[in-house]
Amino acid sequence: MRFRCDLYDDPFTPNFHLSEVVSYLQTKLPNSQFTQHGELVREKLAALPESEREILLQRLTVRFAKARVHDPYQPVTEREPLYGEITYERRRLILRGEAKGVIYDGFMAQELLASLFGSEEISRWRLPIIFTNQLLATFDESDHRYHLRTVILGYPAIVSTTGLIEAPAKPREFYIAREQFRAMGLDAISPLLASELKERCLLPNDERLTEVAKGYALQAIFYALFGEAFCDCKDCRLYNAHWQEEMLNAQLNGSYDLCPRHETMLKSFRGQV
Repeated sequence: MRFRCDLYDDPFTPNFHLSEVVSYLQTKLPNSQFTQHGELVREKLAALPESEREILLQRLTVRFAKARVHDPYQPVTEREPLYGEITYERRRLILRGEAKGVIYDGFMAQELLASLFGSEEISRWRLPIIFTNQLLATFDESDHRYHLRTVILGYPAIVSTTGLIEAPAKPREFYIAREQFRAMGLDAISPLLASELKERCLLPNDERLTEVAKGYALQAIFYALFGEAFCDCKDCRLYNAHWQEEMLNAQLNGSYDLCPRHETMLKSFRGQV
């Protein structure tokens, strides 16, 4: 059966270009079908009769508000969201698209977004990949706290464009400088420091974001096709980077695109379809 992947855009993040991700994946799997879509929620709302749009919008608004992480050391539990949280989510979904300063439980967000797809749109051989500027986190039972994530694997897969910047740890100098600037009442680090750190981490509005996102979309596809998404080789695009410098090396400066083992897996799959 022919593999199909539907990719949904994050139009709110500067320097993210979904068309380039689609083209990259098509070169990796030329016999598979890759379809580019607009932003998921807006596309799904637009496809509904007007009488049903408000019902769906209200459901999404409340459930996203319920998925907010308030305490990094406690898993999200069922609760009634505040009026202000619901208002914020509604405005985010229909107007601004911004999700600044809010962290969502990644699996709750995934479950909610999965409900937007019909059975014919999501299956073993049809994978939706959603790009979003929402910050996503999952609760780790080993240390009893939430950790920011770059990607939530599964159906649908979700790649957080903000998570690519925030989830892998930055160099120690960045955090020291950020606290110093905050103490002075400033929100951003200086252009000089940003320039010095550029080769070591992604920064907001970074022109390299799309190139990095390609590798995380590929991780989602490997997980769907083979049940594994990550690689131990630091030069492979599938390397599970915990530091920004590791991520940039794997996605931009590796010795190869995929390590020999994963390239062989992909070649074998191409020969089957």
